[in-house]
Amino acid sequence: MEDIIAEDDQTHGSMFVPVILGSDKTTVSVATGNNEYYPLYASPGNVHHNVRWAHHNAVSLIGFLAIPKSECLF
Repeated sequence: MEDIIAEDDQTHGSMFVPVILGSDKTTVSVATGNNEYYPLYASPGNVHHNVRWAHHNAVSLIGFLAIPKSECLF
């Protein structure tokens, strides 16, 4: 993709930046009844892995995906 952007005169000075999305399970037990939340993070793909891994302002929290506990009655 970078080669296509570089060859086109109309996109001179542009940069291709992929966006990385991630989520992980977090259990919150204080005053919530043991709910599970999945925080959704975003990071630009042109940041070095060591910076992103250490959360040096390269990862932004977008929101929480709440997964309520329920009993399945089958």
